[in-house]
Amino acid sequence: MRLFRWLRDLWHARQRMIDLDVLWPACRKTAPTLDRARAAFAVHAFNDPAWQCLGDAEIIRRIDELE
Repeated sequence: MRLFRWLRDLWHARQRMIDLDVLWPACRKTAPTLDRARAAFAVHAFNDPAWQCLGDAEIIRRIDELE
């Protein structure tokens, strides 16, 4: 069970990294403002299990740090 949890956490971390490397720049490029880019990214993050496992407060904290 621990191995499965470890693998899942590793996989989720990798998925979040891909989102930050691919999805965030796309949101930033196409959105007219930083706030709208963050909002678009938040729609994804709050509906993706790789992000949901972090909890709402941590998702918000990480999105607020995006530039």
